[in-house]
Amino acid sequence: MNIFRFAGIYMILLIIVLTGCGTSGDGNNFIATVLEANESSLLVEPASGSAELRSADRIIVNVRDATLVDAQGEAITIGEISVGRQVEIYYSGVIAESYPAQIQECFRIVLLD
Repeated sequence: MNIFRFAGIYMILLIIVLTGCGTSGDGNNFIATVLEANESSLLVEPASGSAELRSADRIIVNVRDATLVDAQGEAITIGEISVGRQVEIYYSGVIAESYPAQIQECFRIVLLD
């Protein structure tokens, strides 16, 4: 009887742990302020309280493969993202540990109002 109880508890814990390891379909995202912008990347400062800010205060985001949209979901160009603007960055979850830190796998950037 105890073995079945132990097995049941073990299975429940295993399911909880494995569920926590997955990522959502959108990957990770965070809000940041644009410090510099050019044709292929943005230098951003993550918003206060974000997990990314604990990783680095400055992050270079590669935008070559990213979809760029405004807050209404309309397509924009990199030229429309200017210094001082707020953006929401969707990426794979991987941040290279350098200074500034780097995100190579960014797939969506939303220019916030």
